Amino acid sequence: MEGVGLLGVVLAGLVAGCVARSLVRRRLSLFMSLLLGLAGAGLGGLAAQMLGLRFQGLLAMLLLATAGATAILALAVLAIRPDR
Repeated sequence: MEGVGLLGVVLAGLVAGCVARSLVRRRLSLFMSLLLGLAGAGLGGLAAQMLGLRFQGLLAMLLLATAGATAILALAVLAIRPDR
């Protein structure tokens, strides 16, 4: 992501992780939310690159990170969900 410093990436990751956990309705610690958001930022950025999309700035980072973090958390919930 161009134009976003390390602090911006960490803040976007934290916000994205918190938004993702509220969308999927899971309880996570602040640290896990941060890790989820950072992983989501990586996934979102990778998906944008693969699709040939260019995003720049903190808002774009936040949107990509939130989408990626929500996808990661939703997949994790489906993978570890006990059979009913």
